[in-house]
Amino acid sequence: MLNRLTKKFMLNEGVKIDPLASVQALYDIVAQVRVSNKRDTGRMQLAKEHIKNIKRQIRSLNERVVQLEEQLTLLNEDK
Repeated sequence: MLNRLTKKFMLNEGVKIDPLASVQALYDIVAQVRVSNKRDTGRMQLAKEHIKNIKRQIRSLNERVVQLEEQLTLLNEDK
């Protein structure tokens, strides 16, 4: 069983990774890091902003994918 799971993992089969969940996990990790100086505090704040922007872009892309899938379905029905 372990060999089968390892093979699936190595071949990236059956593994569905939710990008939004991954970004949220990354944000949580960054939010928990404590820094001791102002320079690093600024960098962490900038990293958090970048992660928020990435989340926003992922949501936008997901909405666009749904719209395009609906259009494709309509086009296929018209044939």
